[in-house]
Amino acid sequence: MPTLRVLLFDVLRRQVGESDLHADLPDGATGADLLDQLAAEHAAVAEHRPVVRLAVNRQYAPLATVLAEGDEVALITPVSGG
Repeated sequence: MPTLRVLLFDVLRRQVGESDLHADLPDGATGADLLDQLAAEHAAVAEHRPVVRLAVNRQYAPLATVLAEGDEVALITPVSGG
């Protein structure tokens, strides 16, 4: 069962109240599985899930990416400004 470090930024960090989390997933779990699990645990992740992008070990990755023990996964939300 892989244990992952999950980094939160911007709005997710403020709403969850943490800058990083740890998640345990079954072998073969994907980025989409991780988001499903975190959305069930944190309302903020559920709210932003449709627009969250993943970076796995500092590289943008599709939701279908299979995650492995020790991976660092960043949840990235869109940012705008002016």
